[in-house]
Amino acid sequence: MRVAAVRAYSPGATATGGIYRKRGAERSAMAGLSFMLQIVLACVLVLLALLSAQLCMLALIRWFARPRKLAIATVTPAELPHVLVQLPVCDEGFLAVRVAAAAARLDWPRERLHIQVLDDGRAEHHAQLADAIAQVVPEGVDCVILRRGERVGFKAGNLAFGLKYSDAPFVAIFDADFVPPADFLRRTIPVLMADPGLSYVQARWTHANRDRNWLTRVQGILLDSHFAVEQEARFRAGLPMSFNGTAGVWARAAIDAGGGWTGDTLTEDLDLSMRCVMKGWRSALLSDLEVPGELPETASAWRAQQARWTKGHAQCARKLLPEIWTSGLSLRLKLLMTAQILQFAFYLLAGASVIVSLALMAMGVVYLKTVAALGLAVTALGILATVSYLYTGQIMLGRDGHPGLIRSLILAIIFPSGLVLANTWATVEAVFNVRVDFVRTPKAGARATGGWRGGAEIAAGLMLPVFALAEQASSVPFFLVAAAGLLSIGAMGWTDNRPAADRAPSLPPAE
Repeated sequence: MRVAAVRAYSPGATATGGIYRKRGAERSAMAGLSFMLQIVLACVLVLLALLSAQLCMLALIRWFARPRKLAIATVTPAELPHVLVQLPVCDEGFLAVRVAAAAARLDWPRERLHIQVLDDGRAEHHAQLADAIAQVVPEGVDCVILRRGERVGFKAGNLAFGLKYSDAPFVAIFDADFVPPADFLRRTIPVLMADPGLSYVQARWTHANRDRNWLTRVQGILLDSHFAVEQEARFRAGLPMSFNGTAGVWARAAIDAGGGWTGDTLTEDLDLSMRCVMKGWRSALLSDLEVPGELPETASAWRAQQARWTKGHAQCARKLLPEIWTSGLSLRLKLLMTAQILQFAFYLLAGASVIVSLALMAMGVVYLKTVAALGLAVTALGILATVSYLYTGQIMLGRDGHPGLIRSLILAIIFPSGLVLANTWATVEAVFNVRVDFVRTPKAGARATGGWRGGAEIAAGLMLPVFALAEQASSVPFFLVAAAGLLSIGAMGWTDNRPAADRAPSLPPAE
């Protein structure tokens, strides 16, 4: 009876039992949540490993695959075809004049060379641009300046607008900050004429302002690897390859067969390239044909460019992947095209891995041995793949003995990590179909507009190691590269306050 009375009249005992049950349920829920987060982290790590493995594969192909010899048509002067040279410009200043002058110097019969300066800039600048171009383009050269009046479809819409006024069978494209050599058409058109299955021929970019500062040196290394490793490997192995938007020549038949230029993504070059691949077209790379261009010289300009490219790739993935996987293409080609289009996902995956890791650290979770080992392995693979990819590019171009290479390679690993916030957000916008805005890459050292000053990157770069040190000191080394990148890009953005007019252009205007 006494025991029964105690049970009946002791509210403390009942409350304590409830607390224990509640705490037990909370612990069980936390354990379940931590397990789910570790599974998510493991999946993210596997995807990151696949992207790293793709870099390793491309580097290996570049080392061991034999160069491909391209057929070159032998034609008489009378057989040379009409060629349209399109120069899409938008408030580019003297760069638009310079590229028009370079196009006029191309070695091609004048009666078969047609140049379009496609002016998408402000109306009040159009007459001044026309007058400046008229002064540098010799008489007898067919050079017209077209203005459509509205930027529907951005660059893609501009190119499509120009095509309405020409039926030339070959179309060369140069952005304003590129200067084609005089023999460009002589070296590319015969390749397209010899192989009617080629959609386009791409030349390799070089960089006239490469040594302007450490940021341009890093960009030079990254783009060296893109052309000398990735593009060259894809070409040698017969893998799908994307046009780079400039410094190339298209077969007009391929443009039409692929559905033409469309402005529903920010990377019209990747979009049309992949649509042509689905139609059975191939492409070629002339790695020994160099076309000098200009690199963004400030962190704000580079950040804007990379965010646009990342968002455009994500838009292409959203648009094209359903079409690719419902097509009659072989499984191998579907996988290859998917892997190429999804390269942009690195930043989203890297950001996700950091967020999940920090959440698990805040929960005080001890990682599963498998997840911990996977994290170490993926980190090691990522470093190995990146270093191999970048260094291979320098070796292939004979730049491995260049002074300051090691420091540039280290910065080439660090600086891109500082883009994780901007590029992750760009990917999210693309996935959720946020309105498309074409943010042009500022030229000649100008900073990007929009009020960015690097504050978010600096805050994240400072908080990341501090939080890791407070929660789990042993994890700090894994966040150092990301923190260093965020602080570097943020600091450059914070100090990048001079207006564009105060910056001397890196390249002289056309004579």
